[in-house]
Amino acid sequence: MTYQDDDEEVKTYSQLVALLESSLASFMDKEVERFKSMLSLFQPPPSVKVTPSNKEWRVAAVDGGSSVLSFADVNVAFIAALAVIDDGREFRRTVSKPKLLTQEYGEPEGDFADRVDVERETMMLMLAQRVVREESPDLLVVDGPLIPRPKYVGEYVLQLKTLLSLDSETMVVGFVKRPQSRYLSNLPLTDRALLSTCLEKFSASPWPPATMTAFEGVSDTPVRYTYLRLLEEPESGVFRIDMHPSIDNLTAYEILSYLAYTSDPQKGPPSILMKADEEVKVSRRLVAELYRSCFTTIASKAEPRLWAPLVLRWGEKVW
Repeated sequence: MTYQDDDEEVKTYSQLVALLESSLASFMDKEVERFKSMLSLFQPPPSVKVTPSNKEWRVAAVDGGSSVLSFADVNVAFIAALAVIDDGREFRRTVSKPKLLTQEYGEPEGDFADRVDVERETMMLMLAQRVVREESPDLLVVDGPLIPRPKYVGEYVLQLKTLLSLDSETMVVGFVKRPQSRYLSNLPLTDRALLSTCLEKFSASPWPPATMTAFEGVSDTPVRYTYLRLLEEPESGVFRIDMHPSIDNLTAYEILSYLAYTSDPQKGPPSILMKADEEVKVSRRLVAELYRSCFTTIASKAEPRLWAPLVLRWGEKVW
């Protein structure tokens, strides 16, 4: 999500801006006080200082991308997945065939957005399996969790379980950029927020990594996890690292050391994952270019009175 557009001029009425700023400041002030009042109830788990170091590993990163194009009567989503493989000599790419999802008549936009998310994550996990089978990297970094999100079921869980059950020497890791998990306390605060108060840069907690059953009620497949701090405040620099259950403590430390060494100094995640993220991104600008190209081609063959299903929702800017 982009919060600032250099080409956009703010024309909001000044009195309204002042009221909005006052409301936001009040909310943020109360959040600080609420957070402060709960910190004394949190007992930080053991941590470890991570020494960044490079490895002579063949590394792959897998990421997924999606975007929604809002036609006047229906939403259409683009879904893609891409893997970047670093074999020590060059970067290679493997892609999945992109999908177009169409919103069903009467389907709420929130439900459609959830369906897009599940389809994207499922496609990414299927590509991750393919990379492990065909490329056999030493380390595979998946953008997202190996502990499934509670609302994701069905094919997504099946593909995640399949990835974890592959008979391979590849170390499989999930890099969670925006962790919302609350595994370390019963407080109404995320682990990320709590650990931000006590973790130094290039430190991990809990250490050794904790273990939890990933598919509770479905399977006994365990997943190990810890949190690694890669950026200082005010950036959100605490990330969750999920690990295949076969990864022992020594190997887990070596993986964290590699992630710290290759972390993007501005954004945090390892450089190979950022490369995959950038190359699979289905940006709004790209969607607009695709629409303009396709509309020009299709409209040139159809009468203007037949363009009605091709026009975009009011407010969408592509021309």
